[in-house]
Amino acid sequence: MQDQHRPASAGIGIDVGGSKIAGVVIEPAGSVVARVRLETPPAGGTAVVDACLDAAEELLAVARSGGLAVGPIVLAMPGTIDSVTGFVRDAPVLKLVDFGIVEHIQAAVAHPTTVIHDVKAAAFGELVAGAGIGQADVAYLNLGTGVSMAFIFDWEVHRGVNGLAGEIGHVQAEVDGRQCNCGRRGCLETVASGPAILRSAAGFPTLQAVAAAARDGDRDATRALATAADHLGRVLSDYLMVLDLQVLMVGGGVSNLGPPLLRPLQEAFDRYLADVATTVRVVPAALGSDSGVLGAAHRSRLLRDDRRSARW
Repeated sequence: MQDQHRPASAGIGIDVGGSKIAGVVIEPAGSVVARVRLETPPAGGTAVVDACLDAAEELLAVARSGGLAVGPIVLAMPGTIDSVTGFVRDAPVLKLVDFGIVEHIQAAVAHPTTVIHDVKAAAFGELVAGAGIGQADVAYLNLGTGVSMAFIFDWEVHRGVNGLAGEIGHVQAEVDGRQCNCGRRGCLETVASGPAILRSAAGFPTLQAVAAAARDGDRDATRALATAADHLGRVLSDYLMVLDLQVLMVGGGVSNLGPPLLRPLQEAFDRYLADVATTVRVVPAALGSDSGVLGAAHRSRLLRDDRRSARW
């Protein structure tokens, strides 16, 4: 129960990506009252950290000027993230390795700070304010240059022992398949990511062109999207059956292809689960590029109320 003498909690979230850094302040009801957007420095490394610091200082200033009581600043970042120690263990796209981002930002702005994986933040954003409203147990699939997932149970994003729960992209989808960047062969990312779809379609300049051609009935485009969807449905159906999850939210840049991809994905789940379980319902993410930053901000708001673990 909210302490009557304690102001309602607002939140600050910052989503750090390879091309942009987006930050928001939300008020207690969840409405965005301030935004900041910066280009991610191409040099990476400490230049990215400095940009995060600039965003944090600006958002804090707005919150304080408006009299908002915000929770800890929540950074959502890609790569291998250790949310317990506050370290970015390895974020190739940001050129950061073993960097104590939480300690650095926290000391500079004199405000509690935490860091979480960007896909987990996006999943939480969709749960609280997007496609997952009304649910408590869902899965989130992020399709982009890679493939990753997050699982939510009773409103809590599952972290796993090492914080790596949901790294589905390197589960084998094809025996002796194409070599993946990770060194293994046949990983799901090699057959179902954005680059994999474009490679499979052959001859199309962009994924949007593939989707447009599929809508017009082009056989090569339709086959490329159906093949990726089949791999996803075959690999993920077992996981979702075992975990007893029946809603899969799909986000990330590739999800913007819409029905030409999501329809065959739904058909794949229907096919692979027909004899063993109720099928999984595929729903597109509703928040677009805001999924991660809003998830981080809502996380901030709830952490101030001590209503969610800080682990993930």
